[in-house]
Amino acid sequence: MMKAQTEKVHIPDIAGEAEQVILGLERDNEGKPKITKSQIRKFLAAVNTLTNKVEDYRAKNGGAKELSPALGEQVKYLKVKFAYQAGRDSTGTVRELGEKGKIQERIDGIGLSVERYERFARFIEALVAYHKFHGGKD
Repeated sequence: MMKAQTEKVHIPDIAGEAEQVILGLERDNEGKPKITKSQIRKFLAAVNTLTNKVEDYRAKNGGAKELSPALGEQVKYLKVKFAYQAGRDSTGTVRELGEKGKIQERIDGIGLSVERYERFARFIEALVAYHKFHGGKD
C-alpha cells in the first residue's frame, strides 16, 4: 500500500500583504496613514468596474480561466489609471502606496490569468480595508 503524500499548498496571504503595506506608509502626527481613502478611491472604482466585466465574461464563457485579449488590455490600462492618481497627488502618498504595494508589478504579473486578476482585485480591496482599520482618513 502506498502512503498518500501530503502536498504543501501555498496560499497567498493577500490580507497580510495589504496590511503590511498600509502599516509601512508614512504617518501623520496622530499616527494615522497620510494617504486618504479619496486619494485611492478612483483607482479602486476602476478595479471594481473591471472586476464586474471579468465576472460577466466568465459567466458568458463557461467560467473561463483566461481573460480575453480585450480584458487583458483593460488590466494593463489600470497602470495608467494608477499613474494618473499618483501624478495628481502632490504629497507623494499615492506614489508611496504604489511603490510599497508594488501595484505596477502586480498588474504586469496578471497577464491573461483570471486567478491572478482576482487576487490583485482582492489585494486592492484589502488595502482599502486595512487603511480604514488602521485609522486612515476618509
